[in-house]
Amino acid sequence: MKVVFLGLAKHQINYFSGLLENSELTGTVVTPATLPLPSVCGLQQALRRVEWSRLVQEKCTERATKGRYHGALYRLLLRLEMLVMALRFGRLLREERPGAVAVWNGSHRYCALLTSMCEAGVLRLHFENGLLPGTTTLDPQGVNYRNSVPRDAAFYRNYAERYPGRLRGAGSVALVPREAKRQSQSVELPSSYIFIPFQDDWDTQIRLYSPWISGMRELFSFAELVAQRSGRVVVLKEHPSSRVKYPDLARRASDRVIFANGNSTQELIEKADCVVTINSTVGLESILLAKPVLVLGEAFYAIEGIAASARNATEALALLEKLPAWGLSEDLRQAFISYLRDEYCVPGRWQDAVAEHCAAVATKIEALAA
Repeated sequence: MKVVFLGLAKHQINYFSGLLENSELTGTVVTPATLPLPSVCGLQQALRRVEWSRLVQEKCTERATKGRYHGALYRLLLRLEMLVMALRFGRLLREERPGAVAVWNGSHRYCALLTSMCEAGVLRLHFENGLLPGTTTLDPQGVNYRNSVPRDAAFYRNYAERYPGRLRGAGSVALVPREAKRQSQSVELPSSYIFIPFQDDWDTQIRLYSPWISGMRELFSFAELVAQRSGRVVVLKEHPSSRVKYPDLARRASDRVIFANGNSTQELIEKADCVVTINSTVGLESILLAKPVLVLGEAFYAIEGIAASARNATEALALLEKLPAWGLSEDLRQAFISYLRDEYCVPGRWQDAVAEHCAAVATKIEALAA
């Protein structure tokens, strides 16, 4: 199958080029700099297919979060820039006529423009870090909350009945540690606590999929409320890749709300009574480690019987009072993990891109196109 890959960063370009070199896939890797000049032939198509208002709003929300200008002039220039790029993508697609287009993550406006300009029969592929250790995500719908992982508990009950032999224990899970921008000393953990991991304030997971907590300072206030109402200790950990610093929150920390930035995430999960997250990858990792998870935002793993979820602080506090009586099912958890491992995830890390991984990617693309 012919695939047009869009690379927006060096690691994406290298990975996509490696896929073409080491598999039976054909196609090309393009960057914004190598796109053809715009053609007005695709103007009507661009005006009709692209969700202009949504893309402008998402970009302006991102700039507002970072404290950057996003007023009327910026919005006008942004629309003009996106129109030019849409026309360039349209011309590219008419010239290449691919069977599929591939992007990394898909949240960047250029990725959305490329996929929007595709004809109905063109497969849209989204790559990302794997949901399980040692895997890569390849999804025709999107990544994170937008992915195609089934959200209905009945699906996993039926899956368990169809494939009982696959429902083996997750075994010993070793999480991949994230490299921290700032080094911190580990702290001695209390014997009982609730773990609440911070996320990146600037990430789309917070900007788009966190309806009632707008950032980590609000999450800290919620942690204080949990500690006050429940009498439990709450342990927090800043996101290792976050560029935002929270000296004000460090000053507000107490013997009931503490930071453990130097402790490993796996240790914090395993020793916790439960994990409360907006929609972090830590939530999925906690499910892998058989730890009860309460989701405060929109997450693909917030499935009844697999993780608890709360639409507001009142619901969250009520659930924490009932812990551990959340109605979670070990059978559903096993079926969920089995589906991700045996059906959804592509084996092999994209960072390694060995021949077996490239072949597995090509096989999955062919299966999705069938």
